[in-house]
Amino acid sequence: MAAQARRAKPNADSVVTALLDARFRAFEIDLRLDAVIAGVRKVNRTVTIPTLDVA
Repeated sequence: MAAQARRAKPNADSVVTALLDARFRAFEIDLRLDAVIAGVRKVNRTVTIPTLDVA
């Protein structure tokens, strides 16, 4: 790994930060994918609004 190549000695804070960063990047990617999927559905969906006949 890159840390081993640099002979870095990670501490608890750097490990926690790296893990949180990786988790939030995955979360951000999921949000972007959800937005793309929602956009595609919005384009492909036709919306009809039912009307009620009130006499």
